[in-house]
Amino acid sequence: MNAMARPETASTAPAPVAQSVVSAASKPSTPPKQEDNDPHVRWSEIIGEGNKIKLYGFLRLDLDLDSQRPNNTQIPAFITSPDARASGTSNGDYSMHPRLSRFGVDFTGPSIARLGDAKLTGKFEADFENGGTESRQIIRIRHAYLRLGWKNFSLLGGQTSDTVSPLIPTVNNDFAMWNAGNVGDRRPQLRATYEPKAGRGKLSVAGAIGLTGAIDALDLDANGFRDGEESGLPDFQGRVGYSRPLGKGREASFGLSGFYGFLKTSRAVAGRTEFKSQLVNLDFTFPLHKRLTLRGEGWWGRNMSDVRGGAGQGVNAATGREIRGRGGWGEASVRVSRYFSVHPGFTTDDPVDGDLPAGGRTRNQAFYVGNRITPSANLLFGADYLRWRTDYKGFLRGTDNRMNIFLQYSF
Repeated sequence: MNAMARPETASTAPAPVAQSVVSAASKPSTPPKQEDNDPHVRWSEIIGEGNKIKLYGFLRLDLDLDSQRPNNTQIPAFITSPDARASGTSNGDYSMHPRLSRFGVDFTGPSIARLGDAKLTGKFEADFENGGTESRQIIRIRHAYLRLGWKNFSLLGGQTSDTVSPLIPTVNNDFAMWNAGNVGDRRPQLRATYEPKAGRGKLSVAGAIGLTGAIDALDLDANGFRDGEESGLPDFQGRVGYSRPLGKGREASFGLSGFYGFLKTSRAVAGRTEFKSQLVNLDFTFPLHKRLTLRGEGWWGRNMSDVRGGAGQGVNAATGREIRGRGGWGEASVRVSRYFSVHPGFTTDDPVDGDLPAGGRTRNQAFYVGNRITPSANLLFGADYLRWRTDYKGFLRGTDNRMNIFLQYSF
């Protein structure tokens, strides 16, 4: 839906108005009030002169089935241990929900002459994966930002995806295999991006400052303040990438990105009051054929729980050690036909065992196959299978055969 606010013209007025205009010569020249002349609501009264909006989203139903219980049936991050010493169970589970139904608005404003004809745009997007009881879900903001754009440069302020680690796997649709090999999330940030042409391709240089603790809300000394905010500093993110078209609808890209965050506590935790969060990430997308594309990422770092690394473990509170780790994921996207595609892949998160406390997650990984059927541009069927395994320090391994089936109508 597009709606451009603009002054009303004769062509947009109802037909009876023409008779009013003919008889108006014998009446005072003062124009009638809008509510007397046209009772209909005008776009200029809703969004303001010169603004444009586009509504989008989808309605969706998910069905989830697990042979071994994950930490959360709808948004799993790891598989629980069946070990009785960890109060585990070998039970599976099942869930059905519409929480990933989504609604969004893209905003386009007028150019700003005083800022070099900058183009003003924005986005607001929300879903319902934010707690609450089933059938009484709570709305969740996914994206909410404004953007000023020039020819090769842009400035963004608000909440959106991290600059680091720009790609996501096809499966585990809401949690995107976070803490199991994929890193990067969404957070409040201020970002600058420079994207000039470079030969047949395009160079991308982006830098941002963001809110540390927006994801894990880490509070090691339990004083009621997030350690990232208590540091008095934002986190710093950056990415340098290059992309180049290889044919119609095909584009190859690669990039190097990083994250650096600061944390501080009021009282010492294992003799320390200051901690750092670090991540380096490599990403690539390479279309081998019009029907086959390879994508993936590889990363390493320390204290990565705020960027969904380290299997969700950041600092060992008993030793004060920042938990190191490495991981990544790879996926092949195969377009079998116009209406069907298949996406096999592998993802892994491997923390350093010596940095972990007893019972910590030593590895979190999955093999998967995602299937997508698109009988029309608006209708999508999905069926994903994941063979998911989580290893523990001192406990039995959790192994899950997970199925996610969903129906989605996009608008």
